[in-house]
Amino acid sequence: MQVNIRKVGFFYFGFVLLALLAVGQIINLQFIHRPGRDYTQKTTRNDNLPCTRGSILADDGRYLAFSIPEYRMGMDCVQPDSAVFARGIDSLAICLANFYKDKKAAQYKKEIVERRKEGLKGGRRYMFLNRRLLTYQEMKEVSSFPILREGRGRGGRDEVKVDHRTYPYGRLGFRTLGYIKDQSEIPTIGIEGSCDSILRGTDGLQPMRLTEGRNWIVDTDKETVQPVDGLDVQLTLDIDMQDIAQNALVSVLSKTSEVHAGTVVVMEVATGEIKAMVNLEKDGKGGFDETYNYAIGRKGEPGSVFKCATLTTLLEDKKVTLDTEIPAVVTWNYGGGKPFVDHYLDRYSKISVKRGFEISSNNVFRILAARNYDKNPKEFLDKLTNERRITHDFPFELKGMAGANLKDPSVTTGRSAWNPKDLPQIAMGYTVEITPLHTLNFYNAIANEGVMMRPHLVRNYQKEGHVVRSFEPETLGTVCSRETAHEVWKAMRGVVESEGGTGYRVFKDCPVAVAGKTGTARIVFPNTGKYEDRAGHKMHQATFVGFFPYEAPKYSMIVVVYSEPTFGNFYGATWSGPVFRQVAEQIYASAIDWQAPLARKGSLPETENYKQLQAGEDLQRGLVPDVTGMGLREALNLLEAAGYTVSFEGHGNVAAQTPAAGDSAHSKTVTLKLKEHYGNETD
Repeated sequence: MQVNIRKVGFFYFGFVLLALLAVGQIINLQFIHRPGRDYTQKTTRNDNLPCTRGSILADDGRYLAFSIPEYRMGMDCVQPDSAVFARGIDSLAICLANFYKDKKAAQYKKEIVERRKEGLKGGRRYMFLNRRLLTYQEMKEVSSFPILREGRGRGGRDEVKVDHRTYPYGRLGFRTLGYIKDQSEIPTIGIEGSCDSILRGTDGLQPMRLTEGRNWIVDTDKETVQPVDGLDVQLTLDIDMQDIAQNALVSVLSKTSEVHAGTVVVMEVATGEIKAMVNLEKDGKGGFDETYNYAIGRKGEPGSVFKCATLTTLLEDKKVTLDTEIPAVVTWNYGGGKPFVDHYLDRYSKISVKRGFEISSNNVFRILAARNYDKNPKEFLDKLTNERRITHDFPFELKGMAGANLKDPSVTTGRSAWNPKDLPQIAMGYTVEITPLHTLNFYNAIANEGVMMRPHLVRNYQKEGHVVRSFEPETLGTVCSRETAHEVWKAMRGVVESEGGTGYRVFKDCPVAVAGKTGTARIVFPNTGKYEDRAGHKMHQATFVGFFPYEAPKYSMIVVVYSEPTFGNFYGATWSGPVFRQVAEQIYASAIDWQAPLARKGSLPETENYKQLQAGEDLQRGLVPDVTGMGLREALNLLEAAGYTVSFEGHGNVAAQTPAAGDSAHSKTVTLKLKEHYGNETD
């Protein structure tokens, strides 16, 4: 028998190759391959456990921002077994079509069936049934639909929780609070932005494993990482003062088309707490909205309100007293070039320092600065910076604080080079750039008998109602002696009390004693660096800043109004003074611990207290309470405590409710329609 050597060799080589492959596989399984590596990737996963973002609270604990859980309903289309799927798909499609009302039942069925087929072939198996976010009550309703009611394991139901950020007072304090829609956003403005790391919290992880029946269940062999909710941040803002200040500013801004924007800041004298911060700008729709924080971001030449720093320096250095008289020079030549002219001095031959302050004479303060600091202007500038601290860049909780600028006499070249005329110009509020909050902080120090406090917005961080970190009032230093501060008080009181003072007409017969200073400054056109455009238009900022009540200062306040380009003049007393008076009166009226309180004028607390009392009476009579006008959180607390199920749509305050207020409480479900409240609205 003849042996085919070639065939034998071929089979021999094949057996050797198989043997080598077998040995290689043994080595791989024994020393290289880790079964858990590939296996666990397919049979285990970590589900995200979302945390809840902390709330932002007002000074009295009311909610300025909080997160409400909403849900997006999804489905693992492969998870249900064939019997469950076949039995329920038609009914599920009908329920989804009736609930969402955006597609026909046939379309829902087609999409789910196609995704199931795709998943069974190893492709995508998960889908959102609808992108619409659901309230908790809506999520429970959808969860009861066929197939989905079988749960995550048998029905493939998967509801994704999304925390929706709610602002119960609408746009009130928008630039101060900041804004986000949900937890996934990274805020950049306001407290939402600056305190994001405090508010955000940390998500947790839930280990899951796949069973032999292809169901995902909690993996109890591994540790669950629980989510850590964000801390609540309590602010110093007073909701009622914020509302008063916004309405007062809108009432003035709405009177003319020449106004572009305005800001109001109210500060507590003794602590530096910001009680209100309003920033309004034309919205292009005939109203105003908070789109930019003028209080901290807009720096410029403050105008005559800066004379208070000059006066304080002169008094502190014993250069003058309030009774010191100087010649009333209408046209004053200094430093060469165009002379300084002040027609307010036409009626005087001599004028006292106090009277010069009351009528806001530019030449009085130009001359006083030049007479006393001409030989060493740096001495004057150093005192403004280091002793008056009016340009001090203090740390603040909001991002975007603009730095103050003050010219340096030692700079002799370039655009910032010192000019001899800069000294008298700085004395009356030009050739210096500061923000409204810088100005207010100095005046607050004067009201606080010379002690400067750091302006602040954040009072504490809280966890479940317990304070975990508090921020106490912080002193920045002393700007002058107590005696000097009281002398400046007299001068500021004269501005509004003495006939002929720039604030006299606005504050005549004002029920709360105010001390303050007017200021008007022209604004440079940014594209040219000049005070007028080619057509001769000018822009102004009109300011009133001061404190009240005069006898024992409790609050300081600044109002700045910015004009559109105009041919006319713009004055602090005319535009900012009335806002200041209206806010001061209403704050004074609401302070029951002050002497001779006035009758309230429909401010926010009165309305809310009435609503709460009336709602309580309705509940006792078995009637649906009136919650219109309330913030969402207040309405929810009231209705849910009474046993109602609440659904809502929109954002802001309650604008309408179903059933209507006063109806017999046959139904235990109340639907609320929310609407954001804008300051220009009259309702």
